[in-house]
Order: sequence, then structure tokens, then C-alpha cells
Amino acid sequence: MVYKNKIFSDDEIKGQEFIDSQFVNCKFVNTGLRFTSFNKCEFNTCDLSSVHFDLTSFKKCNFPESKLSNLDFSEVNVKDCSFSKTVMRNCVLQQLKAGSNNEKKKFNLSSSIFTQTELAGTIFFLCELKGVNFQKANLENVVFDRCNLKEANLTNANIRGTNFTDSRMENTILDIEGFIIFGNSKGFILEQQNVEKQK
Repeated sequence: MVYKNKIFSDDEIKGQEFIDSQFVNCKFVNTGLRFTSFNKCEFNTCDLSSVHFDLTSFKKCNFPESKLSNLDFSEVNVKDCSFSKTVMRNCVLQQLKAGSNNEKKKFNLSSSIFTQTELAGTIFFLCELKGVNFQKANLENVVFDRCNLKEANLTNANIRGTNFTDSRMENTILDIEGFIIFGNSKGFILEQQNVEKQK
């Protein structure tokens, strides 16, 4: 099913399941997504910045050129999603233990992609980000609090003001600029330049 230029509001799609759906230039205005699931869906140039997540699920979804800013992902299940070229400013990516309003658990985002994602001011709390691709992402003033960034790729990412509080870095890849800022003392490694042999 393809939805174009549609405005979703209130509880219009609450509790629904969307499979292989495309949302193009849609707006979700104060939309309640309680018990709503999206499987193999694409949100192209959509605005989801005012949605209310509540036991919401995204599996194998893409969000190119969409806005997901100022959102709390505490009540969201995310698996195999691409946030490449998505605007996700000032978000909170964390998971709460069942029945708790403040006790957190690990949020596994290791199958997600964040290349060229606008993440300025976002907080990742207790996230599993092993091997995740953040190439060319804007990570300015992003906080990685107690995250696993082992083998994550931050090549050509803007890491000005980025905070890696109590996070695990091991073979985490940086370009030369980032390497000068953070160095290998924290578990970062310098990207390998691909040089083609001249014949």
C-alpha cells in the first residue's frame, strides 16, 4: 500500500499493522502509535517528529529524508532499520525495562544503519552499537552513555562535542581528523585508506 501526501493524526492508525507499505511525503501530527507495527516499510520525506510511541515496532524499515527529531524511543522496538539520510536531532535512544518508568535495559541497534544521519544533540543510552555504520553522520554534541561501539565506523562523521561516557570503544574506526581529536588511547583506530594500484 502506498500513502502519498497524507496527514495522519491522533489515534487514526493506533493498533494497526503495516507490511510492505510506502509513506511518501506524509505527516504524522501528534499521532498515537500505541501497539502500531511497521514491517518492511519506507518513510520517504515524512515528518514523524510529533508522534507518540507506545509499544511501537519498526522492523526492516527505511526513513530516507524523513524527520524523526525530538523523539524518545523508550517504547519502540527497532530491528534491521536504516536511518540513513534521516534527521534525528535531539532524540533519546534508550529502552526501559517492562513495567518501569526509569529503569533502563540494553537497546540493541547493532542491525541499524546511521550513515549521513543528522543526529546532533541525540543521546544513546545503554545501546548495543557494535559494528554500526555512522559514516558521514552529524554526531555533534551526541552523547553515547554506556554504549558498545566496538568496530563501529565513524569515518568522516562530525564528532565535535561528542561524548563517549563510559562507552566501550575497541577497533572503533575514525578518519584522521577524528583520530587527532580522540586518538587510539580510547580504543579508536585510524581508517585504512583504499589506494588503487596504478598500472
